[in-house]
Amino acid sequence: MGRKSEKSTEVATEEAMEVDETPAPATETTEVEEEEDLNVPAKKKMEILDPTSFEQDPSNLTLIMYEEDHTIGNSIKHILSRMDEVEFCGYNVPHPLEDKILFRVQTKDGINALEVLAKAFESVEKIFSTIRGKFEDSYATSSS
Repeated sequence: MGRKSEKSTEVATEEAMEVDETPAPATETTEVEEEEDLNVPAKKKMEILDPTSFEQDPSNLTLIMYEEDHTIGNSIKHILSRMDEVEFCGYNVPHPLEDKILFRVQTKDGINALEVLAKAFESVEKIFSTIRGKFEDSYATSSS
């Protein structure tokens, strides 16, 4: 008797586990929904914190970098601190749960801080691409 109840339980369990294979009805999208998706503005990667202040004194720049953290912040700060034109540079992560950093650059009088920052980005890009190339070469030789 114990076997019959076990078998009926197994059959009931198997029936309960069967998945309905009929496809779900497709949802119809209206032209209004499609237009809304096209009008969504792209996310900003960078923003000047106080543009009017930067226009008055281009040697001082405070920038917000979205979707960045200590990796890029410390790399850029290190490159900028070695440049002769830079008097001060630093970054801050406002809160660990926020996905942004605040970056401050102050250059000598008459030197545009944004142009110096662009040079630093180019230098970091070269350094990272060199590291990547060396890593890929090393990986290729070690896996051969």
